[in-house]
Amino acid sequence: MSQSNQRVKPRIWAIVPAAGAGTRFGSDLPKQYHRLAGEEVILRTLRLLTEVTRVSGIGVGIAGDDSAWASLLPRLPEGVWSYKGGQTRSETVLRGLSELIRQGREADWVLVHDSVRPCVQVQDINRLIDETGFGSPGGLLATPVSDTLKTVLPNREITQTVSRESLWRAQTPQFFPVDLLHEGLSKALAENLDCTDDAQALEYLGLSPRVVLGSSYNLKITRDSDLSLAEAILDLQEQLPCSE
Repeated sequence: MSQSNQRVKPRIWAIVPAAGAGTRFGSDLPKQYHRLAGEEVILRTLRLLTEVTRVSGIGVGIAGDDSAWASLLPRLPEGVWSYKGGQTRSETVLRGLSELIRQGREADWVLVHDSVRPCVQVQDINRLIDETGFGSPGGLLATPVSDTLKTVLPNREITQTVSRESLWRAQTPQFFPVDLLHEGLSKALAENLDCTDDAQALEYLGLSPRVVLGSSYNLKITRDSDLSLAEAILDLQEQLPCSE
């Protein structure tokens, strides 16, 4: 057997940034700790990630003053560990990557997933891994934009209609080489470049991650009203356990 056929694929780790306060949610309790169908949102998310059998472990970045995380410790799935997050999402992800590198995992790959996306389905994550195929620079789940888009002035007057032909909504997980994402986020933070998602950090390096078709059911819980919608999605997924 040739050496190339014997080559072992990189291991996959997950990083879940959960250090944000969730100010838009309208509650003193961070949104990831609110209950969804009887269980904390973040716990549902973590349980789902552990169902992806190729994930070797999950790092959760929590705020330094987080007082809710400790209550979850007895119920955490196996393989979940935590670390102190940063002031921004990018800083929190970067710290998780730095921890993986300290463990000698710089040649591995990472799935970065929002703690408040508990409705993503395992088959979609597996498709992301398979379609990306460990080909640098990686990829992310996304869906094509279907709404008509407008650019609007501060007074809410429309200035133009924007073509949606090549526009996609980025989701998570996003799947990248550990060392490459660490380089991109480090550059962005050093140069005060804003990253609204992890793929943007690789774009700053001149790279072009690919999108992999996800599902509109992969809701990001942002406001209190999203909890009811997420519960309805979970109920539907139990009845029809296939991705949209």
